[in-house]
Amino acid sequence: MKESPFLENPGSAIQTLQRISFLSQMDERQLQSIFKMSKLRYYEKGEKIIVEGACESYLYILLSGEVKITKYDTVVAWLHQTGDIFGELAIIDYMPRSATAIALTPTTCLALDAAYFDSLPPADQAVIYAILYKSLAQIVTERLRSTSEELASLKRGIMSPSGVPA
Repeated sequence: MKESPFLENPGSAIQTLQRISFLSQMDERQLQSIFKMSKLRYYEKGEKIIVEGACESYLYILLSGEVKITKYDTVVAWLHQTGDIFGELAIIDYMPRSATAIALTPTTCLALDAAYFDSLPPADQAVIYAILYKSLAQIVTERLRSTSEELASLKRGIMSPSGVPA
């Protein structure tokens, strides 16, 4: 992985950040605060971005490339759109990483260090946390619905109509 230092001068990157769903709700000053807590990380094909079981406080926003998310060496998600977010669970519950993220192609991510959110001015902190947690709740809800559908489909395939294992 190659990594930029914490970003002090966002330049034209602010326009890119404003196109990302949850960041689009923030004004330029708030985005600059987020940017200063962030690093650009570049990964080669096959490189691990997140390792299951690791403890870290970064939330990742995919800027370019493709990422697969695996759990117990099984692919559970594939991310390929600018603005796709991953690593959110560790930000919510402060537990070790629950899955591994691997770059499928050369990949660029914006890595936001959530540990720095507490150092923001109180007014910015309240707004950024509200936007961030609402966005994370939407992402987790969407993923939970998808997982529930997959689980129900799998159970239908291995259970008899009476709910007893076939």
